[in-house]
Amino acid sequence: MYKYQDVAFRVIEREDLDILRKLHNDPDTNLNLYNIDFVDEEDQMEWWKSLHKNKKDRRFVLCYAEKSNEVFGRLRIMNINTIHNNCEVGIDVLPEYRRQGLATKSYRMVLGFLFDHFNMNMVYLRVADFNKDAVKVYEQAGFTNTGLLPQYFYRHGKYWDYIIMSITKQEFFTKAKN
Repeated sequence: MYKYQDVAFRVIEREDLDILRKLHNDPDTNLNLYNIDFVDEEDQMEWWKSLHKNKKDRRFVLCYAEKSNEVFGRLRIMNINTIHNNCEVGIDVLPEYRRQGLATKSYRMVLGFLFDHFNMNMVYLRVADFNKDAVKVYEQAGFTNTGLLPQYFYRHGKYWDYIIMSITKQEFFTKAKN
């Protein structure tokens, strides 16, 4: 388990699967994910069993540092590139834990981990331009808008731009000092 202030992330255990399935199938979460397939118990179990096989993607649960059994979300570290030292991240927070600052704090935690311990030089994420609340969280965590995939994401009956946001190790530590 990796701790930062009062939050942490840890490996996904079997007992976490029900809550992660609930999070994935939550409409507010699901419609912001790239893959909008809903999952059942069997799908979730197969996904969990396959996690250790994929070295380019890692998944964790987000929890409280002193109560690791109280899961409030999921962390995705994806497209890990060890040649160029960059990766993509994503965090999903359960509805009942939203608007408490946990996502911003969790992003800061994972960025510190990736830059300090995982030898990443740049971390990025993608967000649909209709998801204004998420963009604010990412900006608070230090990400800046660095690109765009036009009309890439289809939701709500139309195509939306996918905003690419990123932060480098140098930017992260410079912002952390201020």
